[in-house]
Amino acid sequence: MQPMLFAGDFILTCKWPKAWLQIGHVVVVNSDKYGVIVKRITKVCSIKGVMLQGDNALESVSTLAIGWIKPSDIIGKVIFTSPSRNQKLLTKNR
Repeated sequence: MQPMLFAGDFILTCKWPKAWLQIGHVVVVNSDKYGVIVKRITKVCSIKGVMLQGDNALESVSTLAIGWIKPSDIIGKVIFTSPSRNQKLLTKNR
């Protein structure tokens, strides 16, 4: 699967009620191990939290390495994305 985001892309997030988080949502997370990361929710458990995965699994930190994420570590849900200016130029020149 191709990544939804590339380095330098712009994202807009908003605080999202934890009870509304669903499989497929893209979220920004403050991970103790990896810092601030953007991943897609693949599992939701009311007790354990959420499991995350990158869209490009071959080049992303694995779901098992990230582990279960507490809802309190979720900064927000991605609601808008825009490619960086450099990405637009590269795409336009192709």
